[in-house]
Amino acid sequence: MEGLSDVASFATKLKNTLIQYHSIEEDKWRVAKKTKDVTVWRKPSEEFNGYLIAV
Repeated sequence: MEGLSDVASFATKLKNTLIQYHSIEEDKWRVAKKTKDVTVWRKPSEEFNGYLIAV
């Protein structure tokens, strides 16, 4: 049963991370690419090397 608690803990951490990402203020995002149909936004990640991407 130890594995199930690890899964539950991971799921909780993931949920909290996604909520945090969703609540990032708009002024923190920068336009990465823009076309007539789509705008792609990016923000440097604080957790890993790279960017968070929002479409």
